[in-house]
Amino acid sequence: MHLRDPSRIRSSECGDVMEDRLTRVELKIDRLSETMISLARAEEQISTVFKRQSAIDDKITAIESKIDTMAINAVSGRFAERLFWIVVVAGITTWFNTMG
Repeated sequence: MHLRDPSRIRSSECGDVMEDRLTRVELKIDRLSETMISLARAEEQISTVFKRQSAIDDKITAIESKIDTMAINAVSGRFAERLFWIVVVAGITTWFNTMG
């Protein structure tokens, strides 16, 4: 085969050369198609990961809010309990002082 000088190529060789070129182009198109499908799959997976991450972030924010609320309730609950015992002890002390 003489690819550099087309005048020296016989017609049967020309058909073979064109057939080879066409086959290579088809193979390249097939590879390109497979690559595009792989990219689309990867993009879908990345999108799914981002959606999951967003959902996890929302859940973490809700948990943090609940923890903050519980901490505030715990502090106010402790204060109320201590105040209750102070009142009880003061009442008992007052009662003993008046009785005796």
